[in-house]
Amino acid sequence: MTASIFARIKYSDFTDRMNQLYPASIAPNKGITLAQNKIRQLSPIEITQLNSQGNWAQDWSTVLVSHDFVADRIRNCSFFGYCLLASFNGPEIKTPDGSIYLPGIYSSTLRDCQIGKDAAIHRCDLLQNYVIASNVVCASSSLIAGHELNSFGNGSWIDVGIETGGRSSPIFADISLDMAEHILLNPGDKEIIKLAQDFVENYVSKISRCFGVVDEGAMVTNCQKIVDSYIGPCAQLNGATLIEKTSIISTCDDPCLVGSASIIKKSIIQEGASILDGAIVENSMLFEHSHASQHGKVVQCLVGPNSGVSKGEATSSFLGPFVGFHHQGLLIAALWPRGRGNIGYGANVGSNHTSRVPDQEFWPGEGTFFGLGCTIKYPSNFKEAPYTIVAAGVTTLPQKISYPFSLINEPIGYYLEVPPGYNNLIPAWCLTENLYMLQRNEGKYIARNKAKRNVFELDVFRPEILDYMREAIRNLRDIEERKTIYLPGDLPGIGKNMLTDENRLKAIEAYHFFIDLATFRKDKTAILELRDAKAGETLDDPERRRLIGHMSRLKEMLPSLVQKVETSRSRDFERGAAIIDDYHKTHGAVKDDTFVKQTKKEIKAELSQVQEALRFLQQA
Repeated sequence: MTASIFARIKYSDFTDRMNQLYPASIAPNKGITLAQNKIRQLSPIEITQLNSQGNWAQDWSTVLVSHDFVADRIRNCSFFGYCLLASFNGPEIKTPDGSIYLPGIYSSTLRDCQIGKDAAIHRCDLLQNYVIASNVVCASSSLIAGHELNSFGNGSWIDVGIETGGRSSPIFADISLDMAEHILLNPGDKEIIKLAQDFVENYVSKISRCFGVVDEGAMVTNCQKIVDSYIGPCAQLNGATLIEKTSIISTCDDPCLVGSASIIKKSIIQEGASILDGAIVENSMLFEHSHASQHGKVVQCLVGPNSGVSKGEATSSFLGPFVGFHHQGLLIAALWPRGRGNIGYGANVGSNHTSRVPDQEFWPGEGTFFGLGCTIKYPSNFKEAPYTIVAAGVTTLPQKISYPFSLINEPIGYYLEVPPGYNNLIPAWCLTENLYMLQRNEGKYIARNKAKRNVFELDVFRPEILDYMREAIRNLRDIEERKTIYLPGDLPGIGKNMLTDENRLKAIEAYHFFIDLATFRKDKTAILELRDAKAGETLDDPERRRLIGHMSRLKEMLPSLVQKVETSRSRDFERGAAIIDDYHKTHGAVKDDTFVKQTKKEIKAELSQVQEALRFLQQA
């Protein structure tokens, strides 16, 4: 399994571009280029013209030019060391903010640089040891690279989950989500670590260079300092404070964006990702189409596709796909590879420090929702409780919870037998009372998914989740003694919480309903595939009767899903109308809600499929 994960890594064209377009042999300070047979020294007439246009060189003999070079668009510049200049005859380049730049080099200082065809270099205080590709804009920015070998942030190992070390992952431009997860969930496995180290070492050897690169079509404007970095094709950088030892793996189809006052250090930024509005990213990996913005802080983190950190702080954490972190909150030492959750304003998910050593960690489950101002005490493990909600203001004690779709809320009352600090756990609450949330999330993930490198299942009720539900049923059902209130000694997996018998029984019923629903839907798909393959004769009579029973039951169950979604949404409207005088004027009716309408449409279509499956079974 380990070897196959490494074998499945999908390389971007980053490694190919570095080897084909920017091999180590073109180090600018040595005056060696890919097109050496097409370059030449300046003629005396050209040197005279350049001098007359306000240019100066430490040694004009080390300023080399392409065979079709024309000196007209080089003005008020200084040249040090070996500099290679292409031709600059192209039309003006317009940047996304509306600024217009003429190709050429103006009012800039260059040391040991190569400037590609029709690049526009304007008012750059210093370009040192960089290869600037064709059609690049560099304006009012400083780009500096040393002459020592540099991997642009690739190959670092960061501590994730345990802030003090013990669980680490490499970061490099083409790492996949499943590779990172596999390494992090197998700490201390010498075989895995050795394979990862060898793989990363080989990767780094392919892309390390002793110069920086700004690739074709990138736009770098008003950036204070860019150091030892690779800036990918069509990246748009405007107003960054610092980018240091970083790879920005942009493409023209999915350009990366870096905005004003942002700081990026020793990090990898994949396609379509953005760092905006004063965000800070250090020693981190931002996967495709992730983001950090509005002064968000990301340190030693893996941020999965379609996830982002705005305003808050994430440290030593693995955020899987579709994590919404849009408010001032805290996430530290969290191993959350499945993601799909939300962190509300003021949530304190970060008590990894026991006042002794900050070596504790937290495993949120897929889809966990952290309400406003909640506090999660470490260590905790909600992995087997996906799609659980921690209610606003709740403080949870260190614990492991194993009941999917739960609500963790404040105690419903005070009981002598319930220890202080214990909350009220309601298993399957999202299935019985909040199906709208699950329906909306599933549709939202499908609509918002922009990932191309990583593929993940977006179905909530898939086998992994169903297995957690089956285990929850066994735990809830197999009790030694029936009680009004259950505590950890009475039921496994409830953590440090209380659970009422009423909620126990409701949860068993809800889990059974949705397990059956998933099973019957799978059968429906298989039946329609048999129909399309005209293979009805492969079914014997007992199997046909069994499937007819399943389809009949599915036909009865589906309408109740619409009712459950409508009911869960209508609670907001009923409560709002009772409190806000003009609520009905500012909120449409439940029947007009987008996701309610979508659910009705989907269920109607599915009922037609069920009818087709029944017709096929009865005629086969």
